Amino acid sequence: MKKRQLALSLGAIVGGTFLYQASAEASAEASASTVQVKAGDTLWSLSTKYHKTIEALKSVNKLSSNTIRIGQTLSIPSASTSQPSNKEEKPSAPATGSTYKVQSGDTLWKVATRFNMSVEELKRLNTLSSNIIYINQTLKVNGSNSASTPTTSKPAETPSKDANGTYKVQRGDSLSKIASAFHMSVSELKQINGLTSNTIYVNQQLKVSKSAQTTTPTTKPSTSTPSTSSGTLNVSQMISDAKRYMGVPYKWGGTTPSGFDCSGFIYYVMKQQISTTRYTTAGYWSVSTPVSNPQPGDLVFFNTYSSGPTHMGIYLGNRQFIHAGSSTGVTIASLDNSYWSKRYLGAKRFAK
Repeated sequence: MKKRQLALSLGAIVGGTFLYQASAEASAEASASTVQVKAGDTLWSLSTKYHKTIEALKSVNKLSSNTIRIGQTLSIPSASTSQPSNKEEKPSAPATGSTYKVQSGDTLWKVATRFNMSVEELKRLNTLSSNIIYINQTLKVNGSNSASTPTTSKPAETPSKDANGTYKVQRGDSLSKIASAFHMSVSELKQINGLTSNTIYVNQQLKVSKSAQTTTPTTKPSTSTPSTSSGTLNVSQMISDAKRYMGVPYKWGGTTPSGFDCSGFIYYVMKQQISTTRYTTAGYWSVSTPVSNPQPGDLVFFNTYSSGPTHMGIYLGNRQFIHAGSSTGVTIASLDNSYWSKRYLGAKRFAK
């Protein structure tokens, strides 16, 4: 009888210990999980994947910057440790007007394009200080949904030209749409307007009949004011093209408006004017000429995570530059910013 009681007591002790350990392990697992950083990962992409804020990831991993490295192990906070929910960042619904709920895969640039707005308009309307948005976040929008409601300004539907045979470019236009509306080929349209790329601008005046070729000058922004040249690049057009993609998200190796990395952004902007090679940041550094006093259109280089140039942007003047940042997407920053000033390597001029 005593042996049986002893066996039952030992069983209870062992079972209790096992249950305690299992509970402790489950609790530890619930508090945080870990992920190993892979090529292409950024704090922004991880925060989106795991539905956490960048600040929450930085806080739980004690990071002082947005830089992470391949092979680094990061803790992913649980719901209980990353409680700053989307509710705090959701703009309140307007009394009048329209709102949009953010879906998986959305970016500010995609939402702005869908509702015929600029990224800056969307950020200002929602008092956003960064380009980060969250699934199920409610955004105020003041445009019409281009996915369901076609605009009435498309030349294919209601084309109109003035007495001089010119057409004013509307939001959402493209060369192919305008050419089709006025029964021309894209090549003819580019030829009579002296265009060297397919880039056009809202409110730009385009000749849409050959009779207008000698009577009405084109008002393409890149030729309306003097501009500095870098090789065969027109710098005014280069900067205008770059600013059109403000808010486009960062994507490792990306070279299209669906996502850029820093050198892919430079390549895409230059490609609008010239035929050029897709260089890495180190490649642009090696083929460009150093300048001591950067001018608009020059390239600025930074050392962010290893020796040598690892990040770059286009200098705009007044110590401002535009670049595709891993945590911000395409944005404008200052060389005097504490992060960038410590990592600045210098400026160079690219020539084809």
